[in-house]
Amino acid sequence: MSPTGPAPLAAAALLAVALGCASQGAPPGGAPDSAPPEVLQITPDTGAVNVKPPRVVFRFDEVVSERPQGAPSLRDLFVISPRAGAPDVDWRRDAITVRARRGWRANTVYTVTMLPGLSDLRGNVRKDGAVALFSTGATVPNTRITGIVFDWAAGTPAPRAFVEAVPRPDSASVYVAPTDSAGRFTFRHLPAGTYTVRGYLDANSNRTLDPREAWDSARVTLRDTAAAEILAFVHDTVGPAVSNVDVRDSVTLRLKLDRPLDPSQHVAPALFVVVGPDSAPVPIRTALIAAAYDEQARQRAAQDTTAGAGPDTARPPAPAAPAPPGAPAPVPGARRDTTPAARGPLPSRPVPPTELVLELARPLRPATTYRLRSSGLRGILGIARSAERAFTTPRPGAAADSAGAAPADSARRRPATRPTARPATRPATPPATPPATPPATPARPDTGRRTPPR
Repeated sequence: MSPTGPAPLAAAALLAVALGCASQGAPPGGAPDSAPPEVLQITPDTGAVNVKPPRVVFRFDEVVSERPQGAPSLRDLFVISPRAGAPDVDWRRDAITVRARRGWRANTVYTVTMLPGLSDLRGNVRKDGAVALFSTGATVPNTRITGIVFDWAAGTPAPRAFVEAVPRPDSASVYVAPTDSAGRFTFRHLPAGTYTVRGYLDANSNRTLDPREAWDSARVTLRDTAAAEILAFVHDTVGPAVSNVDVRDSVTLRLKLDRPLDPSQHVAPALFVVVGPDSAPVPIRTALIAAAYDEQARQRAAQDTTAGAGPDTARPPAPAAPAPPGAPAPVPGARRDTTPAARGPLPSRPVPPTELVLELARPLRPATTYRLRSSGLRGILGIARSAERAFTTPRPGAAADSAGAAPADSARRRPATRPTARPATRPATPPATPPATPPATPARPDTGRRTPPR
């Protein structure tokens, strides 16, 4: 048989099939990986004592990304408390090692925190962090300091704040902790004693208090548990002044301050003077914090609505919106749930105001420049300041001027015009002819004959 016979051809075909089967990879398809990396192990073990590891290791169930989505770098995702300089963080595919640059001190409880934001190679991000806790000494104290950091000027919790707990009088150890999404922080396993707890709004995430960043501190005594509230604000050495005058109408001025006002200061007309071009002062009837003025306006509007509503003027209830697909059917006769949504935590002290309202006893003239003088406005640190600002009242129906004053009536009315009558034109198509109705059956004519009675 020649070498080109059927046997060599069959052998070549079998070899090609075998090679094809050997080169096959994983079959395509399957469910995509949407789970973030999970922590498999942390070394040393949580709560370990009398250990001084060369590094702390976080090991995951998959390869993690070197570029996290929650921070500029991996090093920014890890915090060592007490602070020992910037940590050394190394990436090792499915593990991350963290080492204190200055080493671990003796008889100290360390907390190494991994913040949320770590992701895998597919971009799945961890929403939770992880904590490694160990002691280079023989004990781990069962103590805790908890609290919340507020942006006091805004009256809201500060989710990006950074908190330090410094023991007094020895400040060699500085314990640090970030706040969570609700502005809360926790220090665990600190030695008993007195601490100065300082929190600041870390706007640039460099874990250092910079100028013009809001901050504040509180002193706590820790035995087993303690709590602290931080009302962070910018510590200005200059008092507040009026930065903008909004002319709401001829007798109402809304003032914007460039710095928060001391919430304990009583706002009175004596703090302000309004002077016209003739140097004659305009009497001020009342001076109020804007929040209080707005609340009074809402109450007056509610009273007017209630007083003007009668049984004949009550509007029928609006029809209920259709329920979304799959929603349970409403129960007949059940009342709607009018319970307001739960609000977040609020500061224990009033929010420092930044807006005030003046009500004048005499109307201002339109298109006229006035001067507003303020004296004795006190900032949160108690520093007062006197200042002056000019503003111009708007022309009737004109837009706000360059000083930021809003017109009394910004809606300009259009002149009334008589509508032009259109000439009558024949319709393009003749009107439709109404359908013919069948004629009614005609009545038989009266021939005058009568059927004779039988």
